[in-house]
Amino acid sequence: MSLAELTQEKHDEFFKLTHTAGVMDQKTKQLIHTAVVLALRCEP
Repeated sequence: MSLAELTQEKHDEFFKLTHTAGVMDQKTKQLIHTAVVLALRCEP
């Protein structure tokens, strides 16, 4: 298994776990998602 395949697999597992109902409410998930997207795309 290549590094790219392993990375995709782990990302998919993480995505499924973070979108499991009952862990956090939907609004909190959306706010965290927005913050991460902004942080990753932010240029110095």
